[in-house]
Amino acid sequence: MFKIKDLEFDIEHAYLDAYVSDLDGEMVFGLQIKTKEKEDVFLGYSAHFETDMLLNIKPNEITKWQDIAGRKVEWEDYLEDEEEPDGFLYIFEHEAVYNAKIEIKNIDNRIYVKIDALCDVYFDDDYSDNLPLKIETEIDFYGIPCGKNTSENDCINEIKPYLDVSNFRYVKNKYDVSLMIPKDSDMETNLLLTKE
Repeated sequence: MFKIKDLEFDIEHAYLDAYVSDLDGEMVFGLQIKTKEKEDVFLGYSAHFETDMLLNIKPNEITKWQDIAGRKVEWEDYLEDEEEPDGFLYIFEHEAVYNAKIEIKNIDNRIYVKIDALCDVYFDDDYSDNLPLKIETEIDFYGIPCGKNTSENDCINEIKPYLDVSNFRYVKNKYDVSLMIPKDSDMETNLLLTKE
């Protein structure tokens, strides 16, 4: 479910990715959720929720990405602080998501995210600002970009303090960005490998 006020959208994709921060030595999880376009809503544009900084993980805090289940993240206003969680909704342009409450859950060994927040769209008088945003969907983990032409050994060493590397495999996307992706990742649908 992806709902803005009373408008419900079908979800095209919902995934987590992560990177190791040079600033604080933590692994940072991001979340991307994009809807399918709806011809009769918002001029046919899709909606896209994104946060590059959802959750920070310290070394040895978890062993597999699914261990983030049970975590809750909240923020009131968008802060331009790169060390605090924040998020955006993109329809016509990026608008901050605020008063956000996000919960990550494990249901029958599948990982779900539930988001309750407020957002601005600025479409018309009925869909302008302070609109309820509700999202609940299963999410996948697409992996960890390590940098352009980074060796497999360097990628392994980068993520080893945070996750059990035996659950990952090394690949490169078409731009020669090296990635560590879950071994069970679908190579055809993993957007870190296939997006333009």
